[in-house]
Amino acid sequence: MKTVKRLMVLLVLSLLVVAVTACGGQAQKEAPKPLVWGMLSDIETLNPILSESSNETDIMNGIFSTLIKVNDKLEFVPDLLEELPTLSPDGLTYTFKLRKGVTFHDGVELTSEDVKFLMDMKLAEGNAVPSRDHFSKVDKFEIIDKYNFKITLKELDVTWLEAWAYSENMIPPKHILEKEFKENGNSLTKGGNFSRKPIGTGPYQFVEWKPNEYIMLKKYDKYFKGAPKLDTIVFKVIPDTNALLAQFKNGEIDVYDKAQPNQYKELVAMKDKGAAIEVFKYPAFIYLHADFNLRNPIFQDKRVRQALNYAFPKQQFIETVLDGIGTPADSNIPPISWAYNPNVRKYDYNPDKAKQLLDEAGWVVGPDGVRTKDGMKLAFKLSTNSGNKIREKFQEIAKQEWEAIGAKVEIQNYEAATLFGDILENIKFDIIIFAWVSGFDPDSKTLWHSKQIPDETGDGQNYVGYKNPRVDELLEAGLKETDIEKRKKIYWELQEILAEEVPYMFIYYYNNITAVPTSLVNFKVNPTQANNTWNIWEWEWKK
Repeated sequence: MKTVKRLMVLLVLSLLVVAVTACGGQAQKEAPKPLVWGMLSDIETLNPILSESSNETDIMNGIFSTLIKVNDKLEFVPDLLEELPTLSPDGLTYTFKLRKGVTFHDGVELTSEDVKFLMDMKLAEGNAVPSRDHFSKVDKFEIIDKYNFKITLKELDVTWLEAWAYSENMIPPKHILEKEFKENGNSLTKGGNFSRKPIGTGPYQFVEWKPNEYIMLKKYDKYFKGAPKLDTIVFKVIPDTNALLAQFKNGEIDVYDKAQPNQYKELVAMKDKGAAIEVFKYPAFIYLHADFNLRNPIFQDKRVRQALNYAFPKQQFIETVLDGIGTPADSNIPPISWAYNPNVRKYDYNPDKAKQLLDEAGWVVGPDGVRTKDGMKLAFKLSTNSGNKIREKFQEIAKQEWEAIGAKVEIQNYEAATLFGDILENIKFDIIIFAWVSGFDPDSKTLWHSKQIPDETGDGQNYVGYKNPRVDELLEAGLKETDIEKRKKIYWELQEILAEEVPYMFIYYYNNITAVPTSLVNFKVNPTQANNTWNIWEWEWKK
């Protein structure tokens, strides 16, 4: 057996920190005031088995723990484990050793049984989990004793360990959830009791969730890494990005995470004028995309999807709407990744090319200016989460540009909980606009593999219904290849295919923007899907 060493990033990531993190000073008694974190939309669940929302991750980082973490240096470090797991020479068997004495918030000790229960719940047919892919790769789960267990994979997967660092694999309490699972007919729901009143092993205990207003957490004094320094953390729902900025300015919220790109200059100006804040801007593993429902006959011809790409002015959008804070996207892998392919097909703004493609595809302009084919109009809806001004501006521009080439576009937006919990999950969209937050490994099997189409297989996040046998082959090969250069070739080809077939319109890669008060100590940005609350137990106020 050999010890799995800390995973250093396989890329050169330069974080542009626009203010030095506050530090130093003598230890002082913590201020009694709660920390208030601004959040654009409410959540659906606080059950990590069912969650797939970044906002939920922010909160659950306080309530739950993971076996390992990805820190701000993009290294794997132990969390619930005493040390990083050991790996067998064939790369298939991981041996884990839990910390002793870790307790859930009700005082019950966490054991190997709780980890095994997580896997059982992820694989249970009655649970509407975002993806079963991680645990479907497990051949055998062996409990050695109360604190030690082994997991053997069916086949090699070089990306498998990373998922243990994220919210999808936070460890829930078997002694509580098993009863709810059985009483609910062998299923868990986002509206279930645990989803609304969770109990974990994290640094903060759940106190209250007032829908569309706030979620409140209180420190857990028996947290295994020591009692947190902050007494109370409140995640406040403010469903408008302009209102979020206003409340940060007047001190009604302390942390403005995921600020809009066009707000960056204003935040920096606040600091320059003497405001006691820090502003961080750094490249992230996030991209905005507009997804085509490929079940819709309109979008089944790739020429239509290509035409809509050519007819949208990405660069102008970034310069005017985002104040230049963003990079045009041509694939799902951002430029900060070692696997990014800079040579994929680009869709520079070209309305004439868009019209040509639609002509070739048989869409004829009618007397009302709307194209038709076989009695069907080129008409569809654009949907996103209401209150997100950037995405709403994208819709306005897209509607104007796409109607200029012969489409009929309707904008229909929803509250975030409805958009993601109903419209997306139940495939009720024509084109849906949102962002994916990924890990630092380029694997994206759950998004593109034909066995990850949820309405066909009950699993995965291939909501668009994309199918391509070669893409399936590449996604599977990328999980087994250990040679970094060979893996790079695999993901380069994958990006080339996706850029050609555009099941998504890739819009832009994010630069994350976060603003915090200088009095908040130990706030460390994290560009992965671990999110910026990854080390929430270390935060404290400085007087």
